[in-house]
Amino acid sequence: MIRILLLLLTVSSIYAKGITPEQLSTLQSVRDAAKKIPDYKGITYENTLSAICLTESSAGVHILGDMKKGKSITNASLGPMQIKVQTARYIAKLTPSLNYLVRYSDQKIATILLTDIKTSVKIAAHYLVRLKKSRKKYFYMVSGYNGGWRNKPYYSRVMKNYRTVSMLVKKGYLN
Repeated sequence: MIRILLLLLTVSSIYAKGITPEQLSTLQSVRDAAKKIPDYKGITYENTLSAICLTESSAGVHILGDMKKGKSITNASLGPMQIKVQTARYIAKLTPSLNYLVRYSDQKIATILLTDIKTSVKIAAHYLVRLKKSRKKYFYMVSGYNGGWRNKPYYSRVMKNYRTVSMLVKKGYLN
């Protein structure tokens, strides 16, 4: 009985933070894909990418970002990782396992970014790995994901979400 009560309290504290089971599922998918893509030193960024996913789309809640009236969907940031078609195409050209995307139309890539979390995360992870290699420092890598060199407000939001992800991992909600 006490175990059930503790479990209910823990689950309610996660809901109080605004994390739903669907968001947990999205974050776990991000983590699973990110663990398979190490940087040049063998480091993977599953916590960082999970925090970016929370920051960019609230873990898949808002999958259509910066859409402007009269503009094509292919110019928006798309999916749980909020990737632009141009970025996906750029990373696909540089990444043998993603080269097949280069042959796709912008519309098809946009659809993939919106519907295929595994591919979206692969693109995001390879992008982050490239940022790490070129920028060396973690702060600049995270800032670069949002298109800046020194984006302290964005970095701070990601780090806040990083702490949330770390807590979810520690409590066993994510692995």
